[in-house]
Amino acid sequence: MSFKIIVDSASDIPFDRASAAGIVTVPMPVNIEGMTFLEGVNLITKDFYANFENYKELPKTSQPNPTTLLEHYERTLSEGHEVVAIHLSSALSSTFATAQMMRNISSAPEQVHIIDSFGASFGYGLLALLAQQILTSAVSWDEAEDKILAIRKNMRYVFTLDTLEYLVKGGRVSKAVGLIGGLLDVKPILHITPDGRIEPFAKVRSRRAAIRKLVDILGHEIAHPEQQVIGISHSDCLEDALFLADQIRQIVTVKDIWISEIGCVVGSHTGPGTLALFYQA
Repeated sequence: MSFKIIVDSASDIPFDRASAAGIVTVPMPVNIEGMTFLEGVNLITKDFYANFENYKELPKTSQPNPTTLLEHYERTLSEGHEVVAIHLSSALSSTFATAQMMRNISSAPEQVHIIDSFGASFGYGLLALLAQQILTSAVSWDEAEDKILAIRKNMRYVFTLDTLEYLVKGGRVSKAVGLIGGLLDVKPILHITPDGRIEPFAKVRSRRAAIRKLVDILGHEIAHPEQQVIGISHSDCLEDALFLADQIRQIVTVKDIWISEIGCVVGSHTGPGTLALFYQA
């Protein structure tokens, strides 16, 4: 029995890591000022963030084309693999619901396994990469599923932003939360809840304080760090990501730290300057 993992591009898995693991990434659409692009196909992060402040309106995102999802599932089935599709949180996108519908009309629904990541960005990209390691030696889907869901249950998502403006405009957090952040001129710390929603977690006064707070949260929550690969993702702020990684290594010994760039889909809602941290709590 063999499996192939399929994710959508909001997972922010670096191309080389996805390719090495044999993970298939389905590009998601981003609409910029009336023109629709596919993330990673004709829209790349370098150009996206370079022009972000010049966009007249906030970029809009949508789920992958349902037919495209089905085509990827069918191609994988025809190659002799069972499909393991891990998608963006159902609380943030309709992709998971559409994936379930496409499974039901596929040629072999019993061989298409759809997982709601309850996460976003490289947090569930990391989940997919760890799932691939499990699937390599799995003797049955039931055995593998239990282990994958255990990782999902313990995956922690905490992040900081330069501003709440974009999340508020995109409807991902309430206007009240955005108003408080703006009035106090704070740097918010947010997290993704176990059911996949974005909620405030803490607030600090400066960028460096926000990074220190991320490290402090990890230090109090992480389980068996020496056995863990930690994920960090950033939107056009690599130096901060590297600084965060260095600060983490100063307080805990970890197996490894993987850094990813936040792509155009997630970045449309968070904006430049977002720094996120993912680990098993």
